Amino acid sequence: MELLLIKDVPEVGKKGDVVRVRDGFGRNFLLPRNLAILATRKNQDFFADQKARSEIRKAKEKAAAEKKARELADLKIAIEVKAGEGNKLYGSVGPDEIRQALSAKGYEFDKKQVRLKEHLKSLGTHQVDLEIYPQVKTRLAVELVRQP
Repeated sequence: MELLLIKDVPEVGKKGDVVRVRDGFGRNFLLPRNLAILATRKNQDFFADQKARSEIRKAKEKAAAEKKARELADLKIAIEVKAGEGNKLYGSVGPDEIRQALSAKGYEFDKKQVRLKEHLKSLGTHQVDLEIYPQVKTRLAVELVRQP
């Protein structure tokens, strides 16, 4: 039986592959779990069309993300925080605070896109990584200043 996989199946194949499997395995496992469909010409053409549309959409999203990364490369964000002696903060600044500061500047990000090894705990300028899109990253300068 020839089937077109619509999801990755370990030890069988990846999404989009046309695989030859035993009839019982296809009928009793792959088809009922919506892991595959029959490999007819119509289904293969439909899947190829969907894949082409997906590639075009991903290329547009990546181009937009690269443009956004170029804009953000020159951006410097200042966050006012309470600090004690020795420029130590009362608390710390994490991804959510940085995301909120970016939102105030008009850039919307998810908290998971702000990459910090550890929370910022001292005044000064810090470099923060932003993952805008898979394989599109940029660095952002975040300056922590003492609240008056």
